[in-house]
Amino acid sequence: MNQLFIGAGMFGGLLAVLSLGVPIAFALLFIALGSLFITGGGWDALTLIPSTYWGSVATFTLTSVPMFMFMGAIVSASGMGARLYGALATILDGVPGGLAVATTLACGVMAAVSGSSVATAAAIGGFAVSEMRRHGVPSGQACGSVAAGGTLGILLPPSIPLIVYSVIAEQSIGRLFVATLVPGAIMAASFAVFQMALALRRRTWRERRTAPLAPLKARIVALKDVGPFALLILIILGSLYRGLATPQEAASLGIVASLILAGVVYRELNWHKLKEILINAAQSSVMILAVISAAIVFGYVMTTSQVAASLTQTVAGAHVQPWVLFISINLLLIFLGCFMETIAIIVVTMPVLVPVVQAYHWNLIWFGVVVVINMEMALIHPPVGLNLFVVQSVAPDVPLRRIVLGTLPYVFIMAAVLAIIGIFPGLTTWLGGPA
Repeated sequence: MNQLFIGAGMFGGLLAVLSLGVPIAFALLFIALGSLFITGGGWDALTLIPSTYWGSVATFTLTSVPMFMFMGAIVSASGMGARLYGALATILDGVPGGLAVATTLACGVMAAVSGSSVATAAAIGGFAVSEMRRHGVPSGQACGSVAAGGTLGILLPPSIPLIVYSVIAEQSIGRLFVATLVPGAIMAASFAVFQMALALRRRTWRERRTAPLAPLKARIVALKDVGPFALLILIILGSLYRGLATPQEAASLGIVASLILAGVVYRELNWHKLKEILINAAQSSVMILAVISAAIVFGYVMTTSQVAASLTQTVAGAHVQPWVLFISINLLLIFLGCFMETIAIIVVTMPVLVPVVQAYHWNLIWFGVVVVINMEMALIHPPVGLNLFVVQSVAPDVPLRRIVLGTLPYVFIMAAVLAIIGIFPGLTTWLGGPA
């Protein structure tokens, strides 16, 4: 019981420090070092921290994180996202809610080459929001579709949070990537169906047209701007699914392909822009790895103080029903999403939750998908909701309250998909086979 009090104190202290505005990486490290000093026996207990801190990020698996970040930065800064959205909007011209559906599909495709929800929302949001508003879509609904569509960046591969989860849970990155394909397709289809229904209800999708429908020839020509993304997805997912490349090798191939497309095919990449892309990718990677290293030290303290083992024994001894545990874990993750960034939540909670999940003999591949869907919800519900602020940055005249109301229906859609995955876990292991 003392260990449980220690764990509760650590989490309570972390929330208190975060409420003061301390950056998440420093807050995690401060609480971890303080807890270890008090419970581990003073200064001597801190001698293992440097090796733990360095070893947390000096792993071969995590090298794919900055590589995918670099590839995503190339695609985002090269204008390929604008071409993709324009092509999909042309192809879907005349479909109820076509612009919103095009936003969802563009976000899904961007997600498959960036691995970042924030990058996806930023790359698509700038022109998607203004285009939808120009065609009569209410500003809240336009911003909501971009914020929700951007969350596909962490569900569909190459998802950065899934890479982090794979390290902690010691699961195959390739199998985790494959496991998200069916849930990701269900999520994107659910968004699109909702957007079409919303457009039909508004009854403005046909009345507000200012030009005739795009001819068949224009739709066929638009496919050429979808082709490069199809090539990148084929390189990344195809090589992983077939076992032809590791995630690091797939990321390397994706970087080379994106550089050729942005610099040679579209000629939208010069040395100055490449320098900015490298700096932005490096800054983003350092920020993520700093959070990972600090959170792993936090998890290390919880493990060495027997908090994880004590919690596992308590839950197993209480004979909690699986569905009660499942709902409780999801509520915990949603609650933490109100205060913490997604990577931090995964690295802090998984050392505690994974042993509990294993005690119930749950599939860790399936559980990884469940965790990431919860993180999607965290990205669009306040007060942290990073995608809400990303969308507001590209539509500064839209009040945050209106953006939140526009994204609220998507939170319920995500919850429904999460329930489906919980009831039918085989949807996550169907393509990759059983764990």
